[in-house]
Amino acid sequence: MFRWIGIGLGVLLLLLIAAIVGLFLAPPGVREAIRDIFIIVLGFFTLISTVLSIAVIFALLYVMNRVDKLARGSVLPKLDEAMAKMNEVLESTKTLAGNAKDTAGTVAGTTNFVAERVVSPIIRVSSLVTGVAAAATTLARRDAPQRFDSES
Repeated sequence: MFRWIGIGLGVLLLLLIAAIVGLFLAPPGVREAIRDIFIIVLGFFTLISTVLSIAVIFALLYVMNRVDKLARGSVLPKLDEAMAKMNEVLESTKTLAGNAKDTAGTVAGTTNFVAERVVSPIIRVSSLVTGVAAAATTLARRDAPQRFDSES
């Protein structure tokens, strides 16, 4: 297949070279006529490209209008719905955070109350009992002879 493409390109190159040589050797009237034909062909292609560019611009405008309608019709309502749900979640999160803060304050107050009203008296009574027991032990040993180990 590549062989046929190569042959076709070679033939086109030979025809182009033959046309250039033929135009060079042709009389001036023929060259002017061919020049005028090429100017007309270039003008025609310019006209076609301008019409196609305008058609592409109108097609892009149509597509942009459809995308805008689609976005306003389906995307934006869903986005608004998602924002409403997100706001509800944020409100419930704020409520939960407030409840957790209140609970932490209650726990701190309860801990202070238990420490002051329950644990402190128990510690005092325990200290008193320990002190009385130590005093009783000391007084009970007072009459007993003390033994000193003498080291020689």
